[in-house]
Amino acid sequence: MYSDVYELNYSKIKTYQECPVLYKYKYIEGKREGLVPASSLGVSIHRALEEYHKHCNDPAELLAYYDDCWLGAGYSSAGEQMEWYLKGKKMLETYAQAEYERKTTVDSAEREFIFQEGQWTLRGKIDRIDKHPDGSWEVIDYKTGTDVDLSLPVTESLQMGIYAVGARRAWNMQKGKATFYFVAFNQKVSAPFDAFDEKKILDTFISIGKKIETGDFEPNLEHCAVCPFNTRCEHSALAKQAQ
Repeated sequence: MYSDVYELNYSKIKTYQECPVLYKYKYIEGKREGLVPASSLGVSIHRALEEYHKHCNDPAELLAYYDDCWLGAGYSSAGEQMEWYLKGKKMLETYAQAEYERKTTVDSAEREFIFQEGQWTLRGKIDRIDKHPDGSWEVIDYKTGTDVDLSLPVTESLQMGIYAVGARRAWNMQKGKATFYFVAFNQKVSAPFDAFDEKKILDTFISIGKKIETGDFEPNLEHCAVCPFNTRCEHSALAKQAQ
């Protein structure tokens, strides 16, 4: 597997920022990360919400989509799987209640944007896009984890920044806001599109793209403890301890 170095998205940039070697493993060598309960539940919830918003307008049907989209991989036992299933069910029951009061129209789910910036192609996929009664737009990214800081400004998020830029560049959505939807807490945190510094965001993407282009894959050992490849990477202290 070889990923086009001139095609950038948030996942690639985030991975490179964590560790250039991790980027090399994932996007050049094609190594895969194993699922764990939290990531497996995230996939199940994202899939269920995608199918629900694409095919249904009845919140009472959401849990049926959850059952259909449930991913059983990544759990160590049936008991652990049930524990996480019930966590997700509780989240979606609350989500469904909020749906009855939603004033926006869901325009699309899992919609991909793509635009050019010089030789670079920037793309991303947004979980949900809503249209408000006043004609403005809202791009929404679901967060299903519980280890989050709800007080952090959305404008500090590179992910939401590139989503705001992408909505404007690719779809000409000039008026709107970017929103994190923390599903586990039933809370939303938003910022208007024009609160993001487009030049700074694009400069960040392209500066990292240039490092990838030149093959700059120096390891960053600060994240070894939580890296999915920490027992296999030759640079990891944990891997050396396992030898």
